Amino acid sequence: MDFEIITFEYSDLYDGKYRVSAEEVVQAFMKQYVEHLSPEYYPEDEICFDRGRLWLSYADKTGGDKPKHVMLIGHITDELAAEIKAAVSKLYLKNCGDCGKELPKDLSSKWALCPTCREL
Repeated sequence: MDFEIITFEYSDLYDGKYRVSAEEVVQAFMKQYVEHLSPEYYPEDEICFDRGRLWLSYADKTGGDKPKHVMLIGHITDELAAEIKAAVSKLYLKNCGDCGKELPKDLSSKWALCPTCREL
């Protein structure tokens, strides 16, 4: 079973991979996601996830001048949707620059160090 991954800017087709196998769909989708909705520029709370039976999508809701929308088309199982959601969520996790400990999401946007390392 093959999938398609497409990216829109506004409502215009911007980029896409038209044949992606089931074995590589998560990796290919994440590559497209990072390229067009990079966590460096788009905060997690400004990205909207939607899903249907044959598609899932992440869309930029920042209100910027060139909103992007990355969409996966194919038979979307609950397992595939969960795997992609977990991979996207992982992109927004940051680790302490000194000790490597995972920072809570509410602190990771403000600090590069965990509370313990900041006090040293």
